[in-house]
Amino acid sequence: MKSVSRLYEQFQPANYLLHLNPDPKAMTFTGTVTIRGTKAGRPSQRLTFHQKGLKITSARIIKHDKKGDQPVEIVRINNQDSFDEVRLHAAGPLYPGDYSVTMAFEGTITKPMHGIYPCYFTQDGTDKMLIATQFESHHAREAFPCVDEPEAKATFDLSLTSPVGQTAIANTPVKDQHNEGDQTVTSFETTPKMSTYLLAFIFGDLGYLEATTKNGVLVRTYATPDHVQETAHSLAVAVKVLEFFDDYFGIPYPLPKLDMAALPDFSSGAMENWGLVTYREVAMLLDDKNGTIESKQYIATVVAHELSHQWFGNLVTMKWWDDLWLNESFATLMEYRAVDAIYPEWHIWEQFISHEAASAKRRDSLVDVQPIRCEVNHPDEISSLFDPSIVYAKGGTVLHMLMHHIGEDAFRTGLRAYFEKHRYGNTRASDLWEAFSASSGQDIAAFMADWINKPGYPMVSVDWTPGSGKAALSQQRFLSDPAASIEAGDLWQTPLAATAELGTPVLSLAKDEVAVPTSNVPFLLNHDGHSYFVPRYENAAHRQSLVQGIADGQIDTIDRLLLLDNFTMLQRGGFISTVDALELLAAYEGEQAESVWGAIAMPIAEARRLIEGHEPSEAPLNRLISKLTAPLVAKLGWDDAPDDDASTLRLRGLVISLAVGAKTPELLEEGRKRFASFTKPEELSPSTRSVVYFVGARHGSKADFDKLIALHNTSTSADERDEIASALTSTQEPANHSQLLEMLTGDDIRRQDLMHWWVWLLRNRFARDASWDWLVSHWGWIEKEFASDKSYSYFARYASNIYSTDAEFQKFQDFFGPKKSQLGLARDIILGEQEITSRIAWRQRNETDVKAWLAKRVP
Repeated sequence: MKSVSRLYEQFQPANYLLHLNPDPKAMTFTGTVTIRGTKAGRPSQRLTFHQKGLKITSARIIKHDKKGDQPVEIVRINNQDSFDEVRLHAAGPLYPGDYSVTMAFEGTITKPMHGIYPCYFTQDGTDKMLIATQFESHHAREAFPCVDEPEAKATFDLSLTSPVGQTAIANTPVKDQHNEGDQTVTSFETTPKMSTYLLAFIFGDLGYLEATTKNGVLVRTYATPDHVQETAHSLAVAVKVLEFFDDYFGIPYPLPKLDMAALPDFSSGAMENWGLVTYREVAMLLDDKNGTIESKQYIATVVAHELSHQWFGNLVTMKWWDDLWLNESFATLMEYRAVDAIYPEWHIWEQFISHEAASAKRRDSLVDVQPIRCEVNHPDEISSLFDPSIVYAKGGTVLHMLMHHIGEDAFRTGLRAYFEKHRYGNTRASDLWEAFSASSGQDIAAFMADWINKPGYPMVSVDWTPGSGKAALSQQRFLSDPAASIEAGDLWQTPLAATAELGTPVLSLAKDEVAVPTSNVPFLLNHDGHSYFVPRYENAAHRQSLVQGIADGQIDTIDRLLLLDNFTMLQRGGFISTVDALELLAAYEGEQAESVWGAIAMPIAEARRLIEGHEPSEAPLNRLISKLTAPLVAKLGWDDAPDDDASTLRLRGLVISLAVGAKTPELLEEGRKRFASFTKPEELSPSTRSVVYFVGARHGSKADFDKLIALHNTSTSADERDEIASALTSTQEPANHSQLLEMLTGDDIRRQDLMHWWVWLLRNRFARDASWDWLVSHWGWIEKEFASDKSYSYFARYASNIYSTDAEFQKFQDFFGPKKSQLGLARDIILGEQEITSRIAWRQRNETDVKAWLAKRVP
């Protein structure tokens, strides 16, 4: 295995003078780059730069010293494609000092959505193309020779040739623009000192909306011409978020402009390129009249996430990819902090706990899961770092814990000092801990070390009798598979975040006893999700006091959803049964909070998975769900009202979906009527429109299915296409499955959306076998299309999230086991095997009991 070559150690760029000339018709580009920088280390006879897929057609080296500029004779240009390098060999020794290196090169515009690539769209019946870039993590080398490492910060002077009449944008404002025949040459202002992965440009037929922040930053939101007006919401959010972060971080956004662009083809959700943030259309475009509240909130959080990167990642950047969490974990936390400040009525922290913290705990319960900070020893490992449940969700949750542990004032003061000291530089975790230690007066490096560097998290067991003045506590690593083998002694400095003032607020020992003051408030740990662990309440009277606290209205929304989440995790780990989690649902009769209903759905989903395909059990479970949802269904109905708040809109969609999924007869009939009568999506209420689509696809005729296919294929809205796809993939008919699977390799489904379609089909028990067979038979095509993309390993990951039987484990292992030698797949294959193994054991413990409980307890 080849190790990562750290080229920054031998050459430190200061500036790139870069000209690129893409030819969209030929799908090629040419360019020249002059890299001015400093050779470090010992004398040698070569300079090495990153390149991938480029042909270097000429090169020139100039040595700068007191004697003036001295040309260096180059005897050989050696492309080392297996190392992603070009090596310029000189006739004599190259001594440390300042150099300018000029290279001319040729490359290819490729369909995989990284490097320089095309985006396709249709306007007025005409097929059109944008040319865009995606350079994170190590794809700048596909566009020009460079030192493609985050520590190799430099300024960039970019000029770009594009067809006359097309809009060209990049990180910085336009400095000069002129036509040369049928081409326009655009030169852009010098960028700030930044990493190569943040350079970006787009050209094509684009329109925009604009606004200005109170600090004078010009914000523009770009989209293809038919969708420009749909950027109004993301524009409003961007302005407010920039203003919020300017104040919160104490350092103003350093560029004169911020562009955001919605791209028709984009692999990730969004990318924080400095001054030119790029998005999938679903993450930026909103139909103000017909968009859902979920889309509105999703766009706000994604915009806030990317704009927080303008500080975390752009202004201050990790030295190397092993500290990627310094970018992504903070951005995950700060997206919620900013949105909460802008839209407090959304109660967005409830979603942080129910989405981010919950996702983290599930993934982090696997024995060999990666820690937040993870070593990188090979280029192919870089893409596997971007685990959304760990480097984003767990990292954000642990930083949320730290913020509450030291207090937000100290947290904010530490961040301001960190940005002030390290602006335009690179850092490691120790630099951040130093800032927080100074602001809080605590040893933050010692406190955070295990949370960042070790996998997993604790389960804190609590033995307390109500009224007692003491509680016995113990901690151990929580694992979803009780049979998993680990070394004993994993300990964390765990903030207990109790509802009572404890004598010991942090548990750092394996066992301890703490004083618990008398209180009328139910005694809970991890109150409001201010820490990161699973509490286990061992005393039956203690558990009953919590149930009574729910009935008495003494337990707040986040703690109610966390209690359900904790029970769901504990039954997965074998500490309680799935039946115990189902019986807890009785305490939630009359529940009105949408986020809590999301938690109610979790033990229901666990039970449904255990009994899948067993009609004698499915019928009583459906009756249980219908009974639980009936009061809210009657209260909320199917139709949105003008005065509905965000929680009401989300709740309506969730409970109607649960009731329809349970085959509640009157709701299925209403869904059929609505599906039959609508001709355009805007005729349906946004909060329940997806349910109507589901009824048509799952329970309708072939004509109903074809109606949705036609709607999908003619829609120009990415959000609408996703909504329709979710319904289509729920169909029960084998002929429909075959049709959808055939579409995956065609032109009606964009490559960026394929994963959604395939995963939704795999989750559908009627389509599961056919979907797996498609994966196996099309793996060569998948490798060609996705092997260089961060989503490549998701095929293994999502299959393992669904499978739970011995037979499924065997076919997963037979197919993916031999592929562990591929570093881009290895981690998700190993974790996938552990995920399925743990779920098989969970099924063996609970399936029979759940079936018996449903037969006995549900009338």
